[in-house]
Amino acid sequence: MTQEYVLWHERRVNPVTRFAPSPNGPLHLGHALSAITAHDLARAAGGRFLLRIEDIDGPRSRPELAEEFRRDLAWLGLAWEEVPAQSTRLASYAAAAERLRALGVLYPCTCTRKEIEAAGAVPGTDGLVYPGTCKRRPPDPSRPAAWRLDAAKALALTGPLVWEDTLAGPQQVDLAGLGDVVLVRKDLPASYHLAVTLDDAGDGVTLVTRGADLFAASH
Repeated sequence: MTQEYVLWHERRVNPVTRFAPSPNGPLHLGHALSAITAHDLARAAGGRFLLRIEDIDGPRSRPELAEEFRRDLAWLGLAWEEVPAQSTRLASYAAAAERLRALGVLYPCTCTRKEIEAAGAVPGTDGLVYPGTCKRRPPDPSRPAAWRLDAAKALALTGPLVWEDTLAGPQQVDLAGLGDVVLVRKDLPASYHLAVTLDDAGDGVTLVTRGADLFAASH
């Protein structure tokens, strides 16, 4: 039995799904559908359904909403295992970013949104594709900097990144549509991209459910 078969089998027989809301506003019907779908997929296949509160969005995060989320999920009749919230994982994000810097696949970026737009950035699968301005110039220590992934260098180390979409079949990362995404924000030790990747890996998540409107951004 190959390792690939074992992973394929576990994703289908014992999937680990998650619902990971941010406490910056009340849940809506889309959240409810996402939570119910993830819950039912896990329960139907003997798996686990996790709740993770993604609460590192600065002053927009409201702790009281996390308890409201729990009441909403209970009202929907869902049962879950709660894993540590993102605010308790900041040290692990910082450590991961430091490892990526040591590998030479992160670079500082001081560009503002207006500067990126003025540089002729084109739309991609998840917003504007960064044109690489700061990758081609020395960093300015007088300005606050985010840290971007040098996607070309990273893919050279990892090789092609692939996954299987249950409905659309095998998928591969679309580098041209993503560009060099921010992994460390100017005001936080991680962006969504870094935090959610580390969290899902650490929590053992094997099946992620997303709305069809986010299909392109998943690449």
